[in-house]
Amino acid sequence: MEIGKKIEKRPSLGEMLLQHAIVFLICVVFPGLVTWMAPATWLTFDRMEEGVRCKARTCAFFVVPFRTQQIDPVTEIGTRERVGKTERQRKFGRTTNETVQVDGEGFLQIHGVGDTLMEVQVSPASLENVVRKSNEFLNSTTDRTKTIFAIANWKFGGLMGGVLTLFTALYVVGYSLGFLKFVFTGLKRAVVP
Repeated sequence: MEIGKKIEKRPSLGEMLLQHAIVFLICVVFPGLVTWMAPATWLTFDRMEEGVRCKARTCAFFVVPFRTQQIDPVTEIGTRERVGKTERQRKFGRTTNETVQVDGEGFLQIHGVGDTLMEVQVSPASLENVVRKSNEFLNSTTDRTKTIFAIANWKFGGLMGGVLTLFTALYVVGYSLGFLKFVFTGLKRAVVP
């Protein structure tokens, strides 16, 4: 044996499964939870003969819908907002002198006929803009369709969720390429003796 040459030990099946489980948790589960707690919503308004229809697809990872709501026809668009506040922080069951800023929440309310109501969580920072665009379409007579992107929280869901979703995309691409390499290597071995 040569001096200075290391012997590399291949990981066992259990170690490989643990590695893949950890990567799955970091690249898929954690980003999924973040984008589920502060989701993005795609609002699609369509002008029909009987009025305006609105379909809201609330998505994890920005594009995977986990809740779909629809109002047909839309009669009014409104808002509801919980104002942000500053409160004293609690540690170990006691109130401290430190204060923390609690972000507010905004909700786009889309009313239909009767008591039908669809509510979509929208960041207070962009709530006014989403309401304006929605009302512009509702009051227009020429536009046939409009899609509006709304997110529940820009800091948590948009920035953090966006970066973490890139890890998910990297995970999907990496494992897809690995699977294709496995398939082509198997085919090559089957064809070439």
